[in-house]
Amino acid sequence: MTEGYNPHPVVSFPTALGLGLESVDEVLEFELTSWTAPRQIEKLLGEQLPEGIGIVSAETFDRKARSCVAYVEYEATCPGQGARMPEGIRAFLELKTCPVERPSDKGSKTVEIRQYALAVESDGDRAFLRIKVTDQGTAKPEEILRAIGVTVGPAVRIRKSYSEVGTRP
Repeated sequence: MTEGYNPHPVVSFPTALGLGLESVDEVLEFELTSWTAPRQIEKLLGEQLPEGIGIVSAETFDRKARSCVAYVEYEATCPGQGARMPEGIRAFLELKTCPVERPSDKGSKTVEIRQYALAVESDGDRAFLRIKVTDQGTAKPEEILRAIGVTVGPAVRIRKSYSEVGTRP
């Protein structure tokens, strides 16, 4: 538990999931007051989760070493847009930079997204993205989809499919 007037559990999600995106692979970090075997944590937490949500694994880590997500993979279903994706992907991957304007309630800022795109592929109406996550930032899957020519709207379904976890000193 944290200290102070209103203590609460020490829990964090290393990556935030964008609004409207689904995920089949999330990472949750939390601190315990005493050591508990990872298999016991999997069992105890698993019993408390709603149907359809499960724990893939529980692992210990040194809390002095910062944990991080190195990259995240997404799968996007883009109905009716598969024919133009291969050319859009080729053109995007040839770019050295791809600045996009990212609006927020505090104004907008320019973000260079090409540096974060590790891999972009397509198969029919599906796009597969591997996006690097750094302390300086990352690209949003919608930004990369737009950069390859996909019209992102209600019919486009984006799902986070994998998170690669590591540690930073």
